[in-house]
Amino acid sequence: MAGILLESGMVLVPVACAALYVIVTSNALLTIFLIVAAVTISAGMRLRYHYSSGAQTDLVITHDHPTAQASRQRSTSRSSSEADREEHEFRQTVNDARDHCSNAGNEIVRRSGPLLSEAVTCDSTKYDMELYGSALSYDHRCFYICGQPTWILAADFDYWRIPVEFAESEKMAGISEQAKDAWKRALQQLQSLGFNTVRIRFHWGFHSPSKGQYDFSGGRDVSALLDLCEQLGILVIACIGPFIGDDVQGGGYPFWLIQRDHIRLRHLWRSNVKVWDDQFAAAEAEWYDKISSMLAGHEVVVKNSHGRGCIMAVQLENHLSARNMLGLPLALHDETRLLARMARERVLRVPLVTNNLVWPSSFLSLATRLWTTIEKKLRAYRLIKEPYHADISGFTIRDIAKDPIDMDSIARVTRGDNSPMLALELHGSHDKDGGSYSDQIETALGQGLSAFSLPSFFKRQCLGNLDSPLRASGADIVNSAVDEDGSLSADSRSSRLVLHAARALESLLAASDPVGSRPWILRARHPAVRGISVNKLSQAAVQVRRQWEYSSTAPSLKKSLYEPDQPVGVDENNQLGIVAFVDGRELPADSERELAFLFSLADAPISRTGSSFALTGTLGPRKRGIFAANLLVAESSALEPLVLAASSKEIYARLSLTQESEAWICAEESVQSGQLFFLGECTVSGHAEVEVVSVEHAKDSKFSFVIPKPGPGVFRVSSNAGASVTVLLVDQQALDTLVVAYRTYNRITTLSNGSTQTALATAAAWGTDGLSISGTNTVDILCPSDKSEIVVVSQQQPQLGSTKLLPNPDSDIHVTADLGQHDILWNYVVHSEQSEAITSVSGFERRTTSWDNLPWKLLPTMADLETMDEINIMSWQRDLGTFAYQAADLGFNASHVLYRCQVRLKPKHVTSRRILLQLNVRHRCTLWVNGTNMSGHQTFHVQHSRPGTVSSLVESMRNPGASAGADRWGGTFTFDVTNAMRLSSAEDEEGALNEVHIVVESFGAGTQANGNNDARTPRGLISAYWHGFNFVGEDHDDSEIHDHEHDKRTDQMRAKWEICGVDVTKMFNPYNSSGFPDETAQAGWTAAVEHPLVLPEWSTRVQLNVDAGVQWLRWQLPATKNDCQPVHLRIRGKAVVYVWVNGILLSKHRPSDSDSLVLLCGGCRGHAGSQDSVKLMMYGWIKDLDTNKNSIPIELSLVSSREGARHSKD
Repeated sequence: MAGILLESGMVLVPVACAALYVIVTSNALLTIFLIVAAVTISAGMRLRYHYSSGAQTDLVITHDHPTAQASRQRSTSRSSSEADREEHEFRQTVNDARDHCSNAGNEIVRRSGPLLSEAVTCDSTKYDMELYGSALSYDHRCFYICGQPTWILAADFDYWRIPVEFAESEKMAGISEQAKDAWKRALQQLQSLGFNTVRIRFHWGFHSPSKGQYDFSGGRDVSALLDLCEQLGILVIACIGPFIGDDVQGGGYPFWLIQRDHIRLRHLWRSNVKVWDDQFAAAEAEWYDKISSMLAGHEVVVKNSHGRGCIMAVQLENHLSARNMLGLPLALHDETRLLARMARERVLRVPLVTNNLVWPSSFLSLATRLWTTIEKKLRAYRLIKEPYHADISGFTIRDIAKDPIDMDSIARVTRGDNSPMLALELHGSHDKDGGSYSDQIETALGQGLSAFSLPSFFKRQCLGNLDSPLRASGADIVNSAVDEDGSLSADSRSSRLVLHAARALESLLAASDPVGSRPWILRARHPAVRGISVNKLSQAAVQVRRQWEYSSTAPSLKKSLYEPDQPVGVDENNQLGIVAFVDGRELPADSERELAFLFSLADAPISRTGSSFALTGTLGPRKRGIFAANLLVAESSALEPLVLAASSKEIYARLSLTQESEAWICAEESVQSGQLFFLGECTVSGHAEVEVVSVEHAKDSKFSFVIPKPGPGVFRVSSNAGASVTVLLVDQQALDTLVVAYRTYNRITTLSNGSTQTALATAAAWGTDGLSISGTNTVDILCPSDKSEIVVVSQQQPQLGSTKLLPNPDSDIHVTADLGQHDILWNYVVHSEQSEAITSVSGFERRTTSWDNLPWKLLPTMADLETMDEINIMSWQRDLGTFAYQAADLGFNASHVLYRCQVRLKPKHVTSRRILLQLNVRHRCTLWVNGTNMSGHQTFHVQHSRPGTVSSLVESMRNPGASAGADRWGGTFTFDVTNAMRLSSAEDEEGALNEVHIVVESFGAGTQANGNNDARTPRGLISAYWHGFNFVGEDHDDSEIHDHEHDKRTDQMRAKWEICGVDVTKMFNPYNSSGFPDETAQAGWTAAVEHPLVLPEWSTRVQLNVDAGVQWLRWQLPATKNDCQPVHLRIRGKAVVYVWVNGILLSKHRPSDSDSLVLLCGGCRGHAGSQDSVKLMMYGWIKDLDTNKNSIPIELSLVSSREGARHSKD
C-alpha cells in the first residue's frame, strides 16, 4: 500500500501543483510548470516500470535460519525432498542470472579519465593532410583521391546480413571461400550499378558472442572482405560504431553487454539523460582494439599489394544526435573526443567522420540558433569547454527529392572546417508517392552533394534475429531498388543510368559550385557557355553547376583556350565545365515532350530571351536529365582538344580509347532526342544518319551542330587537330543493362606530360542483366539467365572472366546487329544452363516439439521470493505476479522464450464461475492450456511520431509495447481458460494437474537510438496473474495469514512457473536461433505426406494442428546445374513460420493474408551442385482455423523467379 501511495503521489502532486498555478495566475511560467509535471509523470511511470523488472536490481539471497525453516515446514505439507529440489532450482536460476548480469565490482575497468587527462582537441585528432594529402585530401567541394576530384557514391554493404556461415557444429576452414564468393558477387553487382564506394558497418555483437570472445574468421573475416574491396577497386567508409544504427537489434551492441544492467549503454542513464560511464567506455575501448587491428593496413593512404588500401574514412558511432527534443545538446562533451582519441591511438590515419541524426534543415532551426548563441556566451565566460567535432560532420537526409534542401544555406553553417557535405545516410521515401532512388541521387548531385551513401538500396533478408523490433515485426517496409536475389527493378535501372551519367562528367561535377554563388569572370579566347536555362521549366527545376579549376599547374593543353597571360588556377574565378540538372516532372502529362535548351555564351551577343543560341531535345523516360557544356575531349593529349560547347543529348558513359579519342554512349532519338554543339569545324563519319550544320558566332568562331536522326548507330566526330569522339546511339534495352568499367582509384597513373590520368571509363557492355566488367577490361556475368547477345565497347579485346561467355558463332566478332561493324565493338553470347523447375524434394519429414522433454528452469515470482525470505529493500514496490528475472537475465535473447505453469486444483479451490489468466508479454504470445490452443495476444505499437520529439515520448507512454523508446508497464491481456481447466474429484488429495504452456515471440531488443534507453526493456513474459481460485487455508498454517492482502497472494504462490530457451551467449552465432531448445533435434522425425497443389513446380499444403503445439518440417532440395537459378520458397497461411537453410535462420513469415518469399539459394548467392537442407518451424492460433476444420492450411511452393512467386495461383 505504501508503494501505491508513493507512486500515486509522484504523479498527482506535480499535476496538482500545475493545476493550482493555473487557478492562481497565468503567464509564461505556466509552460515551465507543465513541462516539469510531464517530465515528473514520465519519471514516475519509468521508475514504476523499472522496479517491476528484477533485472534492474540485485536480489539478495539470504540463507534460511533454522527457525524460518521450521516455520516453513509447519506451513506446508510438501515433502522435504521436493522443497530441496525447488530450492536448488531457484538458486540455480539466481546463479545463471548473476553470470549474465555480473556485478560491477567483479570487473576490472580501465578508467577513461586518464585517457582524457590530456587535452583532446580538434587539432590533436585532426587528419594530417600535409602528410597524406597526396593520397587523400578534401575541401568544401569534394574529396580528392590521388589528386583527382572524386565522387563518393556509396551504398551500404552489411556483410553480416549475407547468409554465408554454416551452423556452429559445422565450422570449418572452407567457409571463408564460400563467404568470399558470396561477397564478391554482391560487390560486383554493386559496382556494375555505378557505385564506387561501400559503407561497411562493423557489427560488434556479430563478432563477439560472449564477453572476451571475438571471432574474425569465416563469414566474419573482415580483413578478407577489405582485401576483396581493394581487388575490385571499391572505396570503403568504415563505420566501426559501436552503435551502428536503429535498424539492428540492440543497435549492434553484443548481448553480453546489454545484459549487464550496471553499464549505461551509450552513457544513457535514462532516456534523453546521459551520465558518463567508465565501464561502458572501457567496453568501447576493447571493441576498438579488436576492430582497429583488422582495419590496419587497409587505409587508402597506405600502399599495399593491391596498390592502395580501400578505407577512405572511418565513421565514429552513428546517429550521435547533437540535440534532443528540446534543442538541448544530448551527446556528452567527451563522448566523441574519447572515440576519436582511441581511433588515433590505434593508428587509424584516414579522416574521422560522424553521422548526426539531425535533418540538415535543423541546422537552421530557431532552437539550434538559440542554443548555439547560448553556448557561445557560456564558452566566452569559460563555463563550458570548447566543442569537439571530427574531421567531417556528416548527417542524415530522407527523401530529398520530395523535400529539397537548400544545401548552400546549410553549407554556410557546416563548412567552417572546409570539409565537404557528407550524407552518410541518404534515405529513400517510405511513401508510395515519395521520390524514387534515381530521383534521390539526381537531386542530391544537383544540390552539390558530392558524397553520400544509400542505406537501403540493396534489399537484404531479415537474416536471423539481427533486425530491430520495428523491422522484425514486419511493420517497417523498406523500399529497395535491388531484391535479395539480385533482380533489378525499374528504379535500379534508372539509378544506374543516373550514376553512369554523373560519373561520365565527374571531372566537371565533383569539384563544382552552383552558378550564381559568386561572381564569375571567364576570360577565354573562344566563346564558352556560362549559363543554361530551359523553356517551360522554372528556375528551380534547372540546377546549373560549374567546374572548379582545382589544379594550380594546369597542362599546356588547357592554356591554349585562355589568354596566354592568364594561367589556369591562378585566378580562382576561372571555370570551364558547365553541367545542368534538369527536372521536368513539373511539366503536365499532356504537354509537348520537346524542350528548348537556352545557352548563353561569355563575351557574346544574347537575344531577347537572354540566350545566345538554343538546342532542342527531350528528357527521356525518367523526365529528368544531366546535360554538359564546355566539355573537353582528349584533354590529356598534346593536341588541341575537341570541345563540346553545349549539348541537349545526355551522355551516359565516356570511355577513354586513346589519349586523342573517346567514345560516348547516348540514347537513340526515340528514347531521348537531342543535339550536340561542337566548337570549330568538325567532320562526321560513320554509318549512323547524322545531319551536320556549320555556323559562325561571336569572336569569328565557328561551331558545328550535330543532329542525329532516329535509329541506333555509330558516328565519329573529329576536329581538324585530330582529336575525335565516337558516339554510340543505343536503344532502351541496351541502356537498361549498361555496365561501365571505370578506372579505379588504385589504378590512377601519371602521364608523360606530368598530368594524372583522367577518371574516364575504359570499357562498357550491355545485353543482359548480371554483367560485370572490371577496370582491367575483364567481362564476367554473375547470373546468366538465358541466351543473350553481349556487346562490349573497348579499344582492346576484353578478357572473358567466365566460361559462360563465348564469341558469337553467328557473326563476326566486330559485327553487331544494330550498330554494324566497328573495331571498338566486340560481340559475344551468353551460354548458360537451362533453368530447371524443381518438381520434387526428398526426405520430407515432420515432428512435434515435446513440452516434457524441454530443459525447464524454475522461474520465481515476487510472491515466491517473499515466501523464501528473499525480501529486498524495494520489494514493496513490486507486484506479486511479476517475475523476479526476465528472459534476458538468463541469456534467452533469441526470438522465442517458453514458459510453463503447473497448478493442481480441487473443486473447493474455485472461487468464481470463471478462471482467468492475465498475461503481460512482449511481444506476441501463444497460449496452450492442457493441450488446448487458446490463441494469443500481441502487444506491439509502431511509433508514428518523429523520433526524438515530445510527441514520440507521449505516444510511447500512451501505448504499451512501443517499437522504440519508453514502454509503459500496461498491456495485460486476460484469457478465459475456464473450459480448458481440470478439477479433481473431492476425494482426490493432490488435485488435478493443469499445465499451461506459453510461447512468447520477441521482436528483439530495443536499439538504444534517438536518445532512448530501451535496449534493456523487458522481453518475454513480464507478469502473470491467476484469478478465480484460491488456496487459502489449504496446507497452510492459519496463524501466518495476517491480512487479506496475504490471502490473495496464495494463489500466486502455488502456481509454479518455469522457463526455458536458448542461451545465445553460448552460441557460435548468437543471432541464429529461434529460441526453441530442440531446434537442432535429430530424433522424433517421421515421414510426412505431401499434398501437392496445381503448380508447375513442387508445392504442398500442410495442415497445421494448432492444438498439437509447435511443429517442424524438413526436406532436401535437389542439386541444380545452374548456380544462379534463384529458388524461392513461397509461404501462404495465417501462422508463424521460421525458415532455415543449411542450419542458417533465413527468414520469418508472419500470420497474414499476404505471401512471404524466402530466397533459399541461387541468384547472386550461388550454391551450385549441392543439396540444400530446408527446415521449417510452425505454430498458430485457433482463431485462424480454416472454416469447418480444426487446422490452419499452410501452402508451400518452390518457384524459380520472383515474378512467378508473385503470380502463382492454386
